[in-house]
Amino acid sequence: MRAGLGIIDITPPLGVELAGYGYYLKRQCDSVRDPLYARAVLLESGESRQLIVCFDLLGISQAVTDSVFQAAASLGVPRERTMIVSIHTHTGPAVKYHFGCGEVSESYVASLAQKMAPLLRAAEEDLADVTRLSFTRAPIPGDDLYNRSVPDGPVDRDARGFLLELRDKTPILLANAACHGVFLQVVKSVSADFSGELHRLCAEAGIRSVYLNGLCGDIDPLHRTPERMAEFAALLFRILSGREAFRELPLTLSGGRLPFTLRLAPLSEEEIHEAAAGFTERAGGPDKPAAQCALAWKEELLGQFGSRVTEEPGDAAYCILGGIPILALPFEGFTAIGMEFRRLAGCEDALVLGCAEQLRGYLPTRDEYLRESYAAKDSTFLYRRLPPLPGEAERLAEQLAGAYAAIG
Repeated sequence: MRAGLGIIDITPPLGVELAGYGYYLKRQCDSVRDPLYARAVLLESGESRQLIVCFDLLGISQAVTDSVFQAAASLGVPRERTMIVSIHTHTGPAVKYHFGCGEVSESYVASLAQKMAPLLRAAEEDLADVTRLSFTRAPIPGDDLYNRSVPDGPVDRDARGFLLELRDKTPILLANAACHGVFLQVVKSVSADFSGELHRLCAEAGIRSVYLNGLCGDIDPLHRTPERMAEFAALLFRILSGREAFRELPLTLSGGRLPFTLRLAPLSEEEIHEAAAGFTERAGGPDKPAAQCALAWKEELLGQFGSRVTEEPGDAAYCILGGIPILALPFEGFTAIGMEFRRLAGCEDALVLGCAEQLRGYLPTRDEYLRESYAAKDSTFLYRRLPPLPGEAERLAEQLAGAYAAIG
């Protein structure tokens, strides 16, 4: 096996609007707390190659996704062996339009697309023999993580990591946990949030790192301060930098795509009007900025009423590294989805990632619909789409676990 890492700076220019936290906040960035990067890990085994590309962004668009696939093809890596994810920081620029939550800078998006070929070439030029592949999984101590949706709800408190030790090169750490990148709250500084701190600690220790965020749709940090962010990153670093805790894995590699179908709620015209009216009332009236989001959603859905689809086909990229699967879902998924996939797949070590490729929105669990929570109800306006049917998250976890089992 060989592995290589490419890194390229994707920090936006000052003045670009940051994404997340609410409607029409006009957070044009005025400083850079820490730079943003895109990172690409190229893995090679025999004639087979696998790519994992991660962006220090809230989410990416289809155009950026396509630029990665195009650049990957030039390296002989097909779409089915290319995994693309984002860390979901709320202090990065908007790339995929979320209504009212960050205007997209088209020039910035164009610059991202132009950087993909150099990024992947850098990963290829960095290829070196893997002398040892190892893995660790351990609980994150402390109270930093909590389920923001359900009191005492499920939380994946494990940190997971692959360590690739290379001949004559600095090792590569693939680090994983599950937490919203919101430690810094509503600021105008560009930052990768806690993962930026983790990368800094790794670099100081002579480790090159890639952070892969888990399903964080319902997981937030309990204490949102820069100090607690640094402490949380230090906890992750201590778990994932102690090589004596890693167990050796075989040098095996495979990957592909697991198909799925997402069923959407077939809302009637009356239900569309009712949903928009309800949100407008909660927002304080049609003149409120947040209400514009629901009203635009209503007009768009009514305009496509006769032609819209209520089933979306898709696929989720997977990579099996040393026998341990990494699965990437194009949603802000909830903790229970990853837990159910691991249970059905019979692998508690599995990394289940969110915010892959073009972010489709939240994928809430069934109980979220009973509570009429933001993720189940109001977030659909932000993404300008129909909400998934209740129970789709659980069904999707089962469908993907079954597809994973079928590949042996």
